[in-house]
Amino acid sequence: MPADPTRGPVRISLVMSALTVTAGAVDAVTFLGLGHVFAALTTGNVLLLAFGVAQTAGVPVGRPAEALGAFVLGVAAAHAAIAGVGRRGRRWFLLVLATEAAMIGAGGGYAVAVGGTGALPDHAVTVVVVLIAGAMGWRSRGMLEAGVPDMPTTVMQIALVKILADLLSSGAASSRGPALARARRGATVLGIFVGGVAGALLLRLGPGPALLVIAGFEACVVTAYSRVHHLRAPARPLPGRS
Repeated sequence: MPADPTRGPVRISLVMSALTVTAGAVDAVTFLGLGHVFAALTTGNVLLLAFGVAQTAGVPVGRPAEALGAFVLGVAAAHAAIAGVGRRGRRWFLLVLATEAAMIGAGGGYAVAVGGTGALPDHAVTVVVVLIAGAMGWRSRGMLEAGVPDMPTTVMQIALVKILADLLSSGAASSRGPALARARRGATVLGIFVGGVAGALLLRLGPGPALLVIAGFEACVVTAYSRVHHLRAPARPLPGRS
């Protein structure tokens, strides 16, 4: 019997869905527990920065600026790492996942070391926000390189628009697209929501322990990805390569 041609795409979709959940969870932890700043949702940070620049009461400039700067550095670091590892024929996607999990774990570990399960002093919040936002920038560059359709893992607006467009397109089968694409869009929206709920609940343990749980979950995802042949990310030409 021929192999199911969707087996690989379905499994990589599960990995991406898990990562989408963690993006929602880390944003819940950083926004609710670390001073109203986002780690993954850069649109939110740009708006917060704009509000702060406009001197809106109660909206500081520093924290969203720190997160945006760390996100940019994470993207730049991942870009260099992917190009270097890819040229040597190594598994760059595994490197992206493992490094992100390590950065989130480092942020959680530092938070626990400084504040235990309680609130963190301002300087410690800065360190944790920079680590987590940097991890999300690192991940975002990796997800761009992986190019799994409809699964950016950190944002859901386009997926939601496509879902609504499918529902409003007169029910024509040709306009709804493949079932896998529809499932990925739904998983993206649901994943962000589930992650937000999970992160808010985990925050009851404290910011540090919450981040350690998220990092542990990502470590399990990395282990699953590293051991299953069908979970390879799509091959894409790296910048500067034909």
